[in-house]
Order: sequence, then C-alpha cells, then structure tokens
Amino acid sequence: MSTITMTLSSPTVELKDGKGSLTASVTNGAPGPERVVLGAFPGAGAGSAGAGSAGAGSAGAGSAGAGSAGAATAATPTYTTIPNPLRTIAAGATEQYLVNFDTTGAAPGSYPVKLIAYSADDAPEDYADQAHVVTLTVAQPAESPKPKPGFPWLWVVVGGVVLLAAIGGVVWFLLKDVTVPDVVGKSQADAVQILKDAGFSSTTTEKESSAAEGSVVTQNPEANKSAGRGSNVNLEIATPVKAVVPAVLGMRIEDARTAFQGAKIQLDFTQGSACTATPPGFIQSCVVTGVNPDVGSKVNINALVLVRTELRSRIIIEPNPINICKTNPQICAIKQ
Repeated sequence: MSTITMTLSSPTVELKDGKGSLTASVTNGAPGPERVVLGAFPGAGAGSAGAGSAGAGSAGAGSAGAGSAGAATAATPTYTTIPNPLRTIAAGATEQYLVNFDTTGAAPGSYPVKLIAYSADDAPEDYADQAHVVTLTVAQPAESPKPKPGFPWLWVVVGGVVLLAAIGGVVWFLLKDVTVPDVVGKSQADAVQILKDAGFSSTTTEKESSAAEGSVVTQNPEANKSAGRGSNVNLEIATPVKAVVPAVLGMRIEDARTAFQGAKIQLDFTQGSACTATPPGFIQSCVVTGVNPDVGSKVNINALVLVRTELRSRIIIEPNPINICKTNPQICAIKQ
C-alpha cells in the first residue's frame, strides 16, 4: 500500500478567461523522506467537448507527468502546469503544490485531468488507483450583440457629438482614482481576478514565506489605498521557506552534523563514504569531502543532503620532531 496520499482543494475548476488553479496537498506517510512527483495526465474521457477535441492547448514546460504519460499525452493535452513538480518530502510532512490550468483556444465543454502523486523511483502507473480526476469547465462564450442599424446622414453630426461626449466620460471614469482591494491571504488566481474586476492589472513575484504556498503575502499598493484605475498592483506570492546547505567541506562529521541540524536539513552518506563517525583516539578523523546538492544550494526544509567522507590522519609532522613521551607521558609509561 502506497504511503503517498493527496487531497485537492476542489475536484472541479471553472475557468475564467480559460485559466484557473487549485491546491494539491501531498503527504508522505513513509518512515523516511521520499522524492515525490506530482504529475498531470489526460483524463479517462471528456465531457461535452472531450479532451481529444481540444485545440492548441497543451501541458506547459513546467507540467509534471508529460514524459510518463507516453504517446497519449501528445494526442490529448492536459492544459496543466505544476511549478517544481519533483520535491523531497520529509517523513510525515505535507507539501502544497500549486496546479495551474490554461485551456486558451480549447472548445467549450468539460475536460478531465488526472493528478497522480507518486514516488520518483516508481512509474506513475503504479499509483493509478490513487489518481484524482479534476474536471475543467470551459464556458460557452456569450453571443456577440447584433449590429445596430446606422443613423441617417441627417443625424451623423449629432451622433458624433454625443459619441465624443461619451468617450470623454469613459476616459474620465477610467482615469479616476479607485480604492485598491485587499487580496493578502488569497490564492494567486483569486487575487488576480479580484484586482481585474476592480480595474487593476497585476504582476507577481515569489517570496519565501511560511504562509500557504501560492497565497498572496504582500501587495503594493497596499489595500484600501487610492490608485488610478488601470494601474498595476504587484503581488508577492508565497513559496516554501528554503534552507541553505552549510559549508561543511573539510569538517569532522560530528561538526557537520551540528551544522546540518542548525540548518534544518537531514544528512545521509553516499556510497563510497569511508566512515560515519570519527574513530576513537587521536590518529584519524572522519572528514566531509563532498556534499550533494553543493554547498550554498537552497533546498526544502528537512530535505535530504548526501555527504561523502574519508578518514584523514590527524598527525602533523613538524620541522622539529615532537617528543611524544614528553607531551603524553601516559603513552610511554612502563607498567610495573
């Protein structure tokens, strides 16, 4: 039985302007860390339009699972993008994945997408019974209004004056300052839509935060401030807080363990490591000679970092020989 489980914020996504998102919470129930992939695959059938009838939509470059789905993915797009789909999840920990959908160009209808969380060491097919099907809904576009009959030539001048007055009113309305809505704490997709409805554009940047992944941490201008209609609001979107691999090259393994604990990173040994602890005595030390990922790399909290070790001599030959019996007489003492 798999120890990887997943819950979704919603089983359906009603797309706005062809775009939408949801949050997938993936939990590692194993006793040790797991490298977990969240992949998106074509659903087992479509609604009113059918996934196979979609137009130019396809999985984005960051979408997980495209390689594992085989030839079916090329024929049936998933419309899905998952930033950072491969993650190392600590034992008992839960990671939040932001799953984005974009069906721009697709025909109106319902499109099923399978989301599968699986171990990077296994095939996604092994977890098919744990797949969660998300239904994407593409609404029928509103019918264009029928063109109005043209004005008689007698009223062209009058119509032009009225039109100019109307344009002036619209320009005044668009340039009038309005209050910026409060979107802090909301998901990125909801925040962007709220600002759009209020007459603002938006840009996003990422910020490491303990807040829910994909939620808005800060906004600029701040909420309830006045700004010109159509102006831009910058949103900082929460990403998981990262740890930095400490500089442990050349350290004794005991000191390296302390440094890794302080950085909230788990330590393990690569194949070929000569030791896992410094042997008793003062002749040799167990020293770290390499780490993977490299020193200074950013990794998830509680991520597993591999170290390579070797035994090194602690005796240093000085220009003038040291009299060991003089400095350590207990070594040379003759038992009576």
